[in-house]
Amino acid sequence: MQYLTALVVIGVVAVCAVNSDREVSQLRRPLSVDNKQLPVTEDSNSLSTEGYNAYAGQFPYHALLFITAENISYAILSSGSLITPNYILTHADALYTSMTNYNGTHGYALLGYTEREQRINFTESGIHVHPLYTGSLHDIATVRLEHPVTFNHFVHPIRLPRLSDVRSYEGMEGTTVGNQYNGTLRYLRNQVMKNADCQQLHPHAYINAQHICTNTYIGGAFCNSMYGAGLVVEDDGGPVLVGVTNLIYWCGTNYPIVYERISELRDWIEENSDYVFDF
Repeated sequence: MQYLTALVVIGVVAVCAVNSDREVSQLRRPLSVDNKQLPVTEDSNSLSTEGYNAYAGQFPYHALLFITAENISYAILSSGSLITPNYILTHADALYTSMTNYNGTHGYALLGYTEREQRINFTESGIHVHPLYTGSLHDIATVRLEHPVTFNHFVHPIRLPRLSDVRSYEGMEGTTVGNQYNGTLRYLRNQVMKNADCQQLHPHAYINAQHICTNTYIGGAFCNSMYGAGLVVEDDGGPVLVGVTNLIYWCGTNYPIVYERISELRDWIEENSDYVFDF
């Protein structure tokens, strides 16, 4: 089976959902569809979408992460969400792979993306990968920035679910920010679905209580998804980060996008960042 990866022209390996063979980054990628198991009908591609254009300041928490290491000439492009002035929450895979295979993993975060407001470095000592990360489970990490961000209209953290928040978010509209398309940051909104329904559409994936999924049949199949990007819902208090992108398939398959569920990982996040959860 093939793996999902993409290359950005300036020597950056983009962690997003495009169909290709495994590239030099050697990152784990979710398996593409095995047509013998799950044939894709011709009209299924009608759900594919590039998403919507983001305007400046629309997603002030969204961050791009450029990850590299000693003695390598490229960077891995991933994404994450700013949760405090000092920390970004992202997926574990790209960071874990770099630290496992190379010395001196480091990089920088780009915040206020549409305006390229702030660029802040990070080093390996500031990277915390969940110790139980297996590839599909506990795919979460925090990155400590070398100095705090400056809050403004374009750069601002997002809140996480309260300790008392036990919602499944099923039926709510979730927003995720993706990669650029024609030079413009894109996003998409999909309905959060039941985990049981998500598992039915992922017969060769393992979906459990640690996951949260979005339905491509209500919102479309996002062709610009990025690993590490957040899933955000809105409630009376405003936007809440409820997931971190974990599993992406090529948009032509119409498979749900799978996220790590933040509410299942609150203890670890609090221990590995300076975020304080409200009750």
